[in-house]
Amino acid sequence: MFGGQLPVQVRVAVDANDDSAVAVDLLVVYDNKLLDELLKTPASDWFAKKQQIVADHPDGISVQSWEWVPGQPVEPVTIEYRSGARRIVLFADYNSDGQHRAAIAPQTPFRLTLDKDDLKVEAVQ
Repeated sequence: MFGGQLPVQVRVAVDANDDSAVAVDLLVVYDNKLLDELLKTPASDWFAKKQQIVADHPDGISVQSWEWVPGQPVEPVTIEYRSGARRIVLFADYNSDGQHRAAIAPQTPFRLTLDKDDLKVEAVQ
């Protein structure tokens, strides 16, 4: 797959994460074995082990991080990815129990919605 730029829209609900800020990591994953592991990893584990995972896979992953507060308007962002990207994986650090993880193809423009209890990712045209 070729590299490129991926437009991302973000919406943060006014009651997101029990009215607390939400940390979000967007990963561009290039390594299939790492991808398989990440797709089984809950967000709480990702945030706890992030530094080690990134250190162990310097060429297999690219990470971008943000933190948004409930109701915050967010300008669209553009994510750059290089050739060989397998998936985009998103983790959101919610206070509640759950996986709080989503994945989408790197060539698919999408909208990330941070709702009250979980994140949602949907393709957009």
